[in-house]
Amino acid sequence: MIFSPNVKSKKGANTKWHTTPFPTADKELIGIFTGLSVEVCENADIIELYTNGNYGKGTKSRSTPQIIRIESATHNLERYEETLALSLEEAFFLSYYLKVLTINNIQDERLEWFEMLQECETINRKFVCNLAAYIYLKSKCWIVKSGLKFGSNFCKKGPRFYHASFAVLISCNNEPCAHLVAKNIKGLQRIAETSDKDILLLDVTKPSDFQMRSLEDISRLAISESVIRRFNYAAFVQKKAQEK
Repeated sequence: MIFSPNVKSKKGANTKWHTTPFPTADKELIGIFTGLSVEVCENADIIELYTNGNYGKGTKSRSTPQIIRIESATHNLERYEETLALSLEEAFFLSYYLKVLTINNIQDERLEWFEMLQECETINRKFVCNLAAYIYLKSKCWIVKSGLKFGSNFCKKGPRFYHASFAVLISCNNEPCAHLVAKNIKGLQRIAETSDKDILLLDVTKPSDFQMRSLEDISRLAISESVIRRFNYAAFVQKKAQEK
């Protein structure tokens, strides 16, 4: 059976909104590494990153940064005291692969890629595997969002238009993972089903001698994907009845 993801439109979404999967700014954008994430402070930079790829999350908003709503309604770019928080994977990808973002530390000193990598691995020892999975999904032009509620959230046209299609689990070199215990997978399936999502498992395989000496070394990691889906007989019958 050919797999097809659940694509659920948001009510009132303007699907004619012009957006691109990657930022198109001519000037370099600035982010500050806080020790946990990278925050973008300038309004123009926030608008550029969020409207072209839906990168980051407003630090005082549930989803869309307030400055986006203000700009859309009034075209007024007056200062609004909210920053855009980028995940470590988002910031690394934007800065060192797309080269549209400069990451500085709190002393306003620029961080080179290997310095940022050390900081990220201190926070999360599986950062390289997560980064490889992130880049793999971005290569499909998907929107990749942090998934504290469901795992990780992915969709093709962004939170403005559709709800996320997947809750994603990342396994690195088949290391033991609490999420991959049968009982926990059942629980995650229940959570995913209530929000019309499927579970996507990404298995990242890293060579035993792997060391990231350059940005290109990330291509040495192999990624396989599989979808975990529980057959819902009641939903299947309802769908067939609606098709008649």
